[in-house]
Amino acid sequence: MFYTLYKTTYNYCLEPQGVVTVVQQPYAQSNPAAAGRGGWQPALRLAGPDEVPQLARSLADAFTEDPVCRWALPGGPRFRARLRIMFGAELQLYVLRHGGAVWTTAQYDGVVCVLAPGTWETPASVELTEALRWARAFGMRLARAGRVQQALQERHPHEPHFYVRWVGVRTALQGQGLGTALMRAVLDETDRAELPAYLEASSERNAALYERLGFRHTGILTLPGGGPPVWPMLRSAAHP
Repeated sequence: MFYTLYKTTYNYCLEPQGVVTVVQQPYAQSNPAAAGRGGWQPALRLAGPDEVPQLARSLADAFTEDPVCRWALPGGPRFRARLRIMFGAELQLYVLRHGGAVWTTAQYDGVVCVLAPGTWETPASVELTEALRWARAFGMRLARAGRVQQALQERHPHEPHFYVRWVGVRTALQGQGLGTALMRAVLDETDRAELPAYLEASSERNAALYERLGFRHTGILTLPGGGPPVWPMLRSAAHP
């Protein structure tokens, strides 16, 4: 178990328990179908605030062709740079600031960000310096990004749940089971806490993956302003 979930008076917290040690193997194995089924797990570790640049680069690479990111951020030659800026702000100003856990591999091949129950809501206002960081990412589409975030918040379940904000694998390693392994590690812990997990899938392909992990659709959300659809999904805690 790479972290434990424990209940306090106010919410649930994430307590790191060190690194999961496994036999080191390449992600492309002779039997990749075994990945994430318990027969193989990557070595996961808790990432710290000083690793935000590396984590942001990994997530930006993973989401380069994501339809929501492509629609939300201005295109052009600075798209990839804007994507890295956006993920850096996400990690520093939202996930880590709200006590979220960010888990990755030794070489930042994959990243998963999870927020505990009661910590996922974004503040109603931000300081000027923070607003400028978001503006560097979204440019003239900053207002659009705010409307999208509001729409996502309105669809969140009301009952306590863990929020999987981001899970991504570097493009060169996608389709080899690492994303499934990252998700299973998180879901094992949410099951131990006997609480559901919630996420938004940004493509039908991703939604199909999450369905195989036990998530169920709660409807389709078309983003405001003519944006692409996203698929909010909820997974109840599995009981032995």
